[in-house]
This record gives sequence, C-alpha cells and structure tokens, in this order.
Amino acid sequence: MSKFVIYIPLEKYLQEWLTHRLGSPVVFPYGSNENAVIRTFIQKTPPDAKPVLPDEALTPIAIPDSAAKPPEHYNHIGPRGMKALRECIKDLFIRALWADLSPLVNTAVGFNKLVSAWCESNGIGLDRVETVRQCFYRIRKSYADQGVNLRINSRKRLP
Repeated sequence: MSKFVIYIPLEKYLQEWLTHRLGSPVVFPYGSNENAVIRTFIQKTPPDAKPVLPDEALTPIAIPDSAAKPPEHYNHIGPRGMKALRECIKDLFIRALWADLSPLVNTAVGFNKLVSAWCESNGIGLDRVETVRQCFYRIRKSYADQGVNLRINSRKRLP
C-alpha cells in the first residue's frame, strides 16, 4: 500500500466498524473489490480541486499501489467514485453482519443482545446498536417482500 490516502464520509457505525477491522488508514486486502473500485475511479487531482484535509468525520483510506496509476500522481477521487466506494463498503458491512448474525438468530439469546454483542466486538459504539439492528431487519424484509422467507417462525428454547 502506498502512503497516500483519500478521505471519504461514512456513517459513524460504518466508520467505526471499518477502522476496527482494517485499521486507520483503512487498508483493504490485496485483490479486493474495494481496491478495484479505488483503482478504477482514482484520478489525477484536477487543478481547481482543493485538497481534502483530515477530519474526524472522514475516513482515511489508503490508495493501493498501481503501476498504471501511481498514487503520487493519482490521488483524487471524484464524487461518483466516492459514491461507488461507499456502496462497496456498505455491501461489505452487510455481508459481514448477515454472515455473523444470521446463524445465531435461532438461539435462546435475545436478538437485541446478539446485536449489542456483535457491535461491541466489531468496534461499533453502543449508541449505534439500533442502527445496526435495523440494517439486519431491512435485509430480511427486502427478501420477504420478494417472497423469500429468511425468518424462522418458531424459536427453539433450550430446556
């Protein structure tokens, strides 16, 4: 990874989760979809663009090394590229959330406790638990609206 970074705005829970999992600045794994998106949309800084300064509301993301687009020269991402990267990050979060929590939904532990514990173990502040819980429910509801039932209609209790 290069020493150059881009700064993007993310929702607080996404920022906390991403930096907890991948560090600050965020370094995506080699060959990841996120790095491919960055490489696709990274460009030379336009002459009229003002540099983005570090801010705690912005998430620093390392620009991957590339022979075709050296980070020394290609270190600007436009609004549409930023939007694509944010979507990529959100998809990664949703996949991780679903993979971790969906097998546990049928346990005797209450779902709110599961979400709180997941947030705690993933670096997300407990004041954002409700947001994360709603993300999970929205996924399930979206599938239900298409006729795919991801819910278990009965809860198995331990004796």
